[in-house]
Amino acid sequence: MPQNILLSAPIVLLFLFLALRCFAGWGVPVRLPLGQASPAEGSGEDGSRVSPVRRELLKIFLWALGLRLLLLLAVIACTMLAGGSWEELPSKFQMWDARHYGNLVDLGYANHQENGEHLFLVFYPLYVWVTRLVRLVVPNTIAAGVTVSVLSYSLGCCWVYRLAADQWNKSVAENAVLLLSLFPFSFFFGTVMTEGLFLLTTAAACYYAMKRKWLSYGIWGALAALTRMTGVLVIVPAVIELLNSLGPLRPPMGESLKRSWKKLLLSLPLLAMPLLGFLAYLGLNWYVDGSPFAFAVHQEHWSQGGMWISQVLGYIWYYLGNYIGEPMGWAVWLPTLVLFVVFFVTLALSAFRRENPPSLLVYGFCYLVANYSLSWLLSAGRYLSCGFVFFIFAAALLERFPRLRGLVLGVEAVFLGIYLYAYTCGAQIM
Repeated sequence: MPQNILLSAPIVLLFLFLALRCFAGWGVPVRLPLGQASPAEGSGEDGSRVSPVRRELLKIFLWALGLRLLLLLAVIACTMLAGGSWEELPSKFQMWDARHYGNLVDLGYANHQENGEHLFLVFYPLYVWVTRLVRLVVPNTIAAGVTVSVLSYSLGCCWVYRLAADQWNKSVAENAVLLLSLFPFSFFFGTVMTEGLFLLTTAAACYYAMKRKWLSYGIWGALAALTRMTGVLVIVPAVIELLNSLGPLRPPMGESLKRSWKKLLLSLPLLAMPLLGFLAYLGLNWYVDGSPFAFAVHQEHWSQGGMWISQVLGYIWYYLGNYIGEPMGWAVWLPTLVLFVVFFVTLALSAFRRENPPSLLVYGFCYLVANYSLSWLLSAGRYLSCGFVFFIFAAALLERFPRLRGLVLGVEAVFLGIYLYAYTCGAQIM
């Protein structure tokens, strides 16, 4: 009990501070200890943000695509150096959960079973469906899956760049893409996994939420919710941004509420559009297994469920102590714990910077807490690779410290190489 309170306290305090930042944006006269925002390289002369042009986005896309191709060569080199062969190479892109996605592409949800059960309904369908479409052109399942992942990641980097350039500046945008792309678990963007597609859909949805273009946000948000369970979280920044634009709590509060409620109600259908993706997923469950919530039953097979975050951190610490002398400790538990500390500290420091929008801060908070509230968290690094807002926040924090930024990028690159090699050798990096 004392351990749970100790671990929960900083999380609750950060939540309360972020709530105060939101209330301040909605019109409540709250004075908060926020640092002054200052214009940086890439901003206009008056400090205004400059939107990227198509040539810049093409450059980002080609750079991201080139990096993926370079990492493809690295996978080949790792396989051969570990005593592998050309015949083994395709399997390196379809390890662990990636194998199940490949089977779903080949067989479909109804036919891919284990012991007569549709256990693989827990895997959300958009990536499977898109890969099946691409397979009409690229007839090999693994090649089609990797193509979807790589192109989605490259396009996703463009949306991350657009968002960061619009809300911060181009220098932050470039460094955010670098930090994201060199993240030690970013190699999953080139496997038969959902990471690339999830990055694309969530980054695009958040971009349009920040621009308050609700229909575009809703379409991308629905696609995000059809890609992974945490995709529905894009509703959070959209709601906060809408309330920011309406200012329903500005004094005198009664008049502000009266002026805002009609527009709020009219906007609700578009804000809730991401739920359509989740409803489509429930429809798939009903069609395949006769119950819209069949996935909740099948999650038990994977030892998955909800758990309060302090308890999750507790068992991570426990298993780290037990497995620190074994590969599992270094492949799963150590990075899971270290990444939580790094991401939480990044978010906490960013919360006190005036230029960081509360909507994206709260999205980052919800994303981190949601991923660390699983009863059996084995893939934290993979999940966090899609937490693009953290890489933007980190880029903003490091902007005035170029040497430290270079050190961070170097450390990322080193551990990307280490974990990529370990992954190709069969380590339990999932």
